[in-house]
Formats: sequence, C-alpha cells, structure tokens
Amino acid sequence: MRAYFFDFDGTLALLNEDRFFNDYFKSLGDFLGMDPEELAKRITLIIRGITINADGLRNNYERFMESFIKKFGGNAEEWEKIFKKFYESSHFERLSSHFLPNNRVIMYMRERKKEGCKIVLATNPVFPRVAIAERLSWIGLREEDFDLITSMEDFHYCKPDPRYFLEICSKISEKPENCVMVGDDDEMDGACEDVGIKFIKVSSL
Repeated sequence: MRAYFFDFDGTLALLNEDRFFNDYFKSLGDFLGMDPEELAKRITLIIRGITINADGLRNNYERFMESFIKKFGGNAEEWEKIFKKFYESSHFERLSSHFLPNNRVIMYMRERKKEGCKIVLATNPVFPRVAIAERLSWIGLREEDFDLITSMEDFHYCKPDPRYFLEICSKISEKPENCVMVGDDDEMDGACEDVGIKFIKVSSL
C-alpha cells in the first residue's frame, strides 16, 4: 500500500465523543453568549445539510458559513474572525482534557510513514484548519506529521460520502486500491470500501 488515511476521534485520539461534543457546545455557547442546546441543534442540522447536499462546487466551509449566516445573521468575514478567536481561546483549549493519544495507532502511523507511505489525517472535514491543528496538539501531533489534512476549507464532501475518499485520492495522486483507511466507525470510515479503499478497523490493528 502507498497511502494510509487515519481518522482522528476514536482512532488517533481516545475520547468519549458524546461528552466532548456536549462540552464543545457548552464552551462555544459560553464564548458566543448563546444557549448551548439551541446552538448544538442548529449547527448539527447545518452539518447534516452540508453532508447530504454536497454538490462538489463549493467547499464545506463555504456551504457551512452560508447556512450558518441564514440561521444566525451577520456575515462570513465577521464570523470567521469570531470562530478563529474561539479556537485560539481557553474556551476551546480546556476541551483538551477529553483527549488521550492512542499511542498504539500513532506508533502504527509513524511506522507506515517511515516506510515511505503517504499519511493523511482523514478526520471528517467539519472543523476549520485552525481547530484541527489545535486538536492535534492535544495528542502530541503536528500538522507536519501528515501529507494531507482534510479540513473544511479544502474539502467538498464529508464522511460517509464516498466522494470524500476519492477527493483524498485525487489530492495525493493515488489510486483507491493503493490506499488504506484506518478508523473506528464502520459507517463513516468503512464507506471507503465503496470506492475500493481497504478499511482497517482500529480495534483490529
């Protein structure tokens, strides 16, 4: 194999995802001065919408921001600055307590990198690059550890859309049959098999 794709939550990082996202919206709501439950409800619907209605013409960030502004008002430039401040603030950083590095998988990733394989952080692209970089630091990794990171600014599809995996292949110039997806979710990560990418469940490593 020539390339390995690694999921983040539940794969490279160990966490309770329900608790993390619950606290995530509490922190974001506190930062924005909004009700966290209503915020979670609206943003979840937006993410669902951009996942289902991807047309490949605009990236996930552009489509997310369009829907977000319709629900919350304002403009993209203002919200971009606000979100950047949040992801660089203590409100976001304190969420790091939810995360532990999955050292077994990180070691496996580093071994594949030493072999000369391309390494992709195939996290669902619903976070901007600045947030992904911060989350990586919580488990002792850096952007430089990867040949490609799937951020919402750079990708047009989300998991489990098979086109998400094909977009990765296109960006790294590799055929699907030369790639492996390592993840913890049969539905989200395992969808790679629909386009000929081998799926390895993290529990079987």
